[in-house]
Amino acid sequence: MVTSIEEAKRKIEDASLRANKLEKPQFVSIVKQIAQFDPLSVYYNGRHLYEGKRFFWKDAYEPFYLVGFDYAHIIEKNKGRDRFKYVEEEWKRFIEGVKENKTPFGTGNLLFGGFSFHPYQKEDNLWTSFPVSRFYVPKVLFTSYNNEAFITFNRYIKQGESVEDIIKEMEHIEETFLASDILPSQVYERNAVQHEVAPEEWKRAVKHATEQIRSGEIEKVVLARELQITFHEKIWSEYALSRLLEEQNLSYIFAVEQDSQCFIGASPERLVKSVDGEVFSTCLAGSIPRGHSAEEDEKLGEELLNDEKNLFEHRLVVNMIEKAMKETCLNVYAPEHPTLYKVKHIQHLYTPIKGKAKEGTTLFELVEKLHPTPALGGYPKEESVEVLEKLEVFERGWYAAPIGWLDGDGNGEFIVGIRSALLRGHEASLFAGCGIVGDSDPQSEYEETKTKFKPMLSALGGMNNDK
Repeated sequence: MVTSIEEAKRKIEDASLRANKLEKPQFVSIVKQIAQFDPLSVYYNGRHLYEGKRFFWKDAYEPFYLVGFDYAHIIEKNKGRDRFKYVEEEWKRFIEGVKENKTPFGTGNLLFGGFSFHPYQKEDNLWTSFPVSRFYVPKVLFTSYNNEAFITFNRYIKQGESVEDIIKEMEHIEETFLASDILPSQVYERNAVQHEVAPEEWKRAVKHATEQIRSGEIEKVVLARELQITFHEKIWSEYALSRLLEEQNLSYIFAVEQDSQCFIGASPERLVKSVDGEVFSTCLAGSIPRGHSAEEDEKLGEELLNDEKNLFEHRLVVNMIEKAMKETCLNVYAPEHPTLYKVKHIQHLYTPIKGKAKEGTTLFELVEKLHPTPALGGYPKEESVEVLEKLEVFERGWYAAPIGWLDGDGNGEFIVGIRSALLRGHEASLFAGCGIVGDSDPQSEYEETKTKFKPMLSALGGMNNDK
């Protein structure tokens, strides 16, 4: 971490000398402590320079924010079942070639990105800007953690580059992005048009799935559907983020821009986190709406805690995650009974699982083992995914898939991209799914997805639209 402009200059000059000597660009990270900032304002202030190249991340459990801009280094793969291994190997290769000292948590040459749900995607789908795997080290990264704040500048230093010009660029970005904490308001028009994509076909798919489950082909499958909204104006992700931060403060809030598209959401569900070898995962399956009063809310929660269907769904997820973690971790522990995890519109059965990573176990290995959990795909894993591929009428893309970050020491976290939407200009596609078991009722499951649409509907100003 640098403490002065002079120190930053020396670091860049050293990289420039190496670049000239080795005749190839040299990567450098400049980390500087700054005053606390408003993450959403920084995200907004970076729009004019980096629209289409921004990301936003808010932790669900602690005051940890990441706001990133542009790409200093990209790792991408367009298809293939080896995508997890490919990204990991490319990341290892990058880290081995970088000469950097340890930096504060969440700073430096941090990698951010995600995978698609399936290892292959159709060419003519919604997700034109989101390949099966895309990760990058941001060129500019703002980090806020435990009352400390930092800015990181990541870049390759080329032969002959002006050190003074690089320093001026860094100073301009810091000054511009921290210039204002005021976010202008945007009011979406109330005559936005909503269109449910094939709702009756989805209900028939649920019925068909229950028949397959009762026949013993699978035990559970998660079926998702799409809700499209068309506005008369462009949807800016910062305004949706503002609503999500206000209304979904107990969830992970994320936004990932790629060109003219933005994947955004408020996910309550951690896939896996690893810090100094300690591994944490979350089982979140089985849900019921929140009550209109404290009394009704408590009653609904008790109903969920004693509902056989939801407890069965939840136990499938716990068993699968526990098994996967025992293969990769020591001292795996999961509470015997679930508790409730309550967010604004819905409450879930919740079981945290933790363990200690075995020697050599990596975060990408854990992600590959866990994705998709029975909460996102079904059970057994491969058979249920085959069923949902046949029955769903849209391409999942990054919906319900792993999104997250990691550093050069192997610390990081991945969540699953649920309670989410894909923004495309003046159009938005919202996604929601639910777990189907043998006694699932199509209409009840349909109503559950309507509840799960609410976080993004509210964020986009569409809660009062029922067209």
